[in-house]
Amino acid sequence: MAERSSGPVPSVYTLTELFADLGSVLTRAPALWTIWIGGRLPRALREQVIVAVAKVNACRMCEHAHSRMALEAGVSDAEIAALEDMDPSAFDRRIWLAITHARERTKANFAPVAEDASQEALNEALSAQTRSDVENVARVMTVANRIANTLNALPDRWRGNPVPESRLFDELVINFLFLPGAWLGTLVAATRQRKSPFAVWRQARGR
Repeated sequence: MAERSSGPVPSVYTLTELFADLGSVLTRAPALWTIWIGGRLPRALREQVIVAVAKVNACRMCEHAHSRMALEAGVSDAEIAALEDMDPSAFDRRIWLAITHARERTKANFAPVAEDASQEALNEALSAQTRSDVENVARVMTVANRIANTLNALPDRWRGNPVPESRLFDELVINFLFLPGAWLGTLVAATRQRKSPFAVWRQARGR
């Protein structure tokens, strides 16, 4: 049996968790439309938050894809590298607080948090609307991350390297539901990068 590489375990889904989270995301559709289509949250900040959240959820595919999107949105190579090491020195304080807020809410599975000094500093630096928008981006991307990780868990299982706590039935159903969309996204990315779709897929999975 192959050994799983060291590092955080990918966050995966059961079907019950998936449908509950999809329902939660649907209730936020108007705000998400304003964030993504209306541009209420700057694209560069949105992509930085997405990359940071993907790292928390150990989603290699999403991190790879959105690192490229972040660069296209004007995020510098130095900032992308700083996200890898979570180095605050590369960022404006407000941006860093937004990224940290997204990471902490993701780690807490979006449960309520107690007010403390760090929360007070966050509230002073970022408006309630910005904090809400950042959290909504983190919620949506956590759903995307966990779906992508569950898609990848099935071939990992075939290779004798199952993801801890991932279940075969959930992997099969989620692959049936979402794998066609994942491949469509891969084809679009391959066209833009002028690469083979299989090369883009392997690169995104870190293989």
